[in-house]
Amino acid sequence: MKKKLLVVNQLQFGYHIDYLFLARYLKNEYKITFLCWEYKEYTAKIEENGVEVIYISREGNIVKRNIRFIRSVFRQIAADSWYCIFLHYFKACSCIPVYFNKRFNIHLDIRTGSITDKTVYRLLNNLLLRWEASFFKSISIISEGLREKLKIDRKALILPLGASKIVVERQSRHKITLMYVGTFYKRRLEDTIEGLSIFLKRNPSADIVYIIIGSGWGNDTENLKHAISKYKLWDYVEFKGYIPHDELISYFKLSNVGLSYIPVTPWYDFQPATKTYEYLLAGMPVIATNTYENRQVINENNGVLIDDNPESFASGLGKIYDSIDCFDENIIRNSVQDHEWENIMLKLKHYLNTFPNMIEYEN
Repeated sequence: MKKKLLVVNQLQFGYHIDYLFLARYLKNEYKITFLCWEYKEYTAKIEENGVEVIYISREGNIVKRNIRFIRSVFRQIAADSWYCIFLHYFKACSCIPVYFNKRFNIHLDIRTGSITDKTVYRLLNNLLLRWEASFFKSISIISEGLREKLKIDRKALILPLGASKIVVERQSRHKITLMYVGTFYKRRLEDTIEGLSIFLKRNPSADIVYIIIGSGWGNDTENLKHAISKYKLWDYVEFKGYIPHDELISYFKLSNVGLSYIPVTPWYDFQPATKTYEYLLAGMPVIATNTYENRQVINENNGVLIDDNPESFASGLGKIYDSIDCFDENIIRNSVQDHEWENIMLKLKHYLNTFPNMIEYEN
């Protein structure tokens, strides 16, 4: 007899890695229904056996679609007997515990603070998040640093970013095959292209290739391609675009260094990067920008910290290039073993199982 778990996330199922693994690891213990928006720009719907996904249309303006989303959540909650409603934070989600708190266990999960570069909007958005969080009796948050920044209840569960351990036989055809996987949005990856150009001017015979995987919004992709052309680096850069998470294994086999390039700003400082942990759990040293969260995990045994500019990137790349044979894959993996998805989800299962049985459940 499985308890019923309703997961609500405005991001489409499968495209938010944290929640994809949450569903995979909890589905054997819970009967999971996943409620999310349907994004037309995503060409494929990702499926997971044992997880029912209900899609909500994003048609109409921002007001209409958000009202539609909240109404759909209310209808879904009222239609069944749920052990827990697990909510990924979205604006106005506090109306749910206000209405349903006495009937269900309702949990709020916070994966990020506001990341807008506009100071006033960022402060207001974070104040709104903190105020809405006060309506929830149960909260999880991605890191202690973000919890302190947002001033969230100290009793909140720290539910960190994770990754799966990847053990592969390296097939790199170069001394360095540098891999970036992730969003291009506001990441200023053009800095890394300029930095690669600086490195190659200093080391013209370097045996190196840079694989870029991901996507962005607006002109992000075109700006990145323009930078590659500007510095005449197409012989050194393999631009792959978006590749589904489950198809990345072949690139982890080819690569031996990971890149976690996050601008060092007040709004990104306390945002852990999924890819930092994925690279490390694949046994790869990481070139990582010097954010607060990257400083918590990157050390001389598993990578190098850099500033967010081309010159520092070139310098960090040079350090990794010169010392690549000194890194031990097992030491690198062990440095973040607490961030394996299996360990994180075991922690979450224990936490959810402390909730009271407020209702009777069906098979």
